[in-house]
Amino acid sequence: MVRLGYEAANRGDIDGLLDLCAADIEWQDVVPDARSAQGKDGVRAYFETVWEPWEEIRREPEEIIDLGGDQVLVLFHLTGRGKGSGIEIDLRGGDLLTIREGRLGRWMAYTDRAQALEAAGLSE
Repeated sequence: MVRLGYEAANRGDIDGLLDLCAADIEWQDVVPDARSAQGKDGVRAYFETVWEPWEEIRREPEEIIDLGGDQVLVLFHLTGRGKGSGIEIDLRGGDLLTIREGRLGRWMAYTDRAQALEAAGLSE
């Protein structure tokens, strides 16, 4: 399910991503400025706003760590290029995901992998 979420986001399929989410999803992301969203409508609005200025943006999972219980840590590589500006982003971070009743219930993103590992209760 986690991989399917990243695949949907990377192809711009908001509906496909939202199909994997709980109705009351909590979302905090790193692009462009650590915005948060609540519920599927909030996440949809977030992505429509965030994706608009980017010609290309991809978040590739590099490592998926099952933390047991209901949490998964995904270490990712985020790349993108602005539409008009051509500005490029290239960073590695981590997403701490909480699964509730088979759906993504919480998505917390960190631009620093050490912070993501700490939030997951792991040390680097």
